[in-house]
Amino acid sequence: MVGLFQISEPTQDAADVLSYEICGRDRIVAFGQGWPEKTYQKSVLSRSLWDVVDDANISDIYRALVTEIRRTGLGVCFAFRCDDPGTKRLMSMVMMPLGCGGIRFSSRLIATEPQEVGEFHQRHLRLPVNVDLCPECGRIKIGDQWQPASEALDRLGIFADDIPFRTHQVRCPPCCGTSH
Repeated sequence: MVGLFQISEPTQDAADVLSYEICGRDRIVAFGQGWPEKTYQKSVLSRSLWDVVDDANISDIYRALVTEIRRTGLGVCFAFRCDDPGTKRLMSMVMMPLGCGGIRFSSRLIATEPQEVGEFHQRHLRLPVNVDLCPECGRIKIGDQWQPASEALDRLGIFADDIPFRTHQVRCPPCCGTSH
């Protein structure tokens, strides 16, 4: 990907990196050492990633990225926010393909800064941005163009700027013209 976060993949065993791997069937099969609680790991190990990601909109974007990675064989990197009411957290995520359809997800904290609780709540009360994504190829519509999920994610800013969004499953024109 283009931009500040075009950095090589973090090492899996770095203590400041939270990493996990999914197999080709989207089941969580491994964790890096950055995870603080073994109990949490045991509760999700071998479960489907889609059962663990509790926000349907984020799950839709992750599915689009996983589809893109498996289709192209190329990893993606993007910035995202992981805020709580009193703190802004900017993080980076690297998703790298592994053998047999597996993918390693590695995230790392980049920066934190305090924020007013009211600012956090005000941002999350905004009307969500509508995001059309193709459930078959994983492309996301920006204007009248369908783009790879990784490129669209950067352009929309929904993860990097912590913008509320709602996904809608819409087949893109190329996928409408083919039967999958």
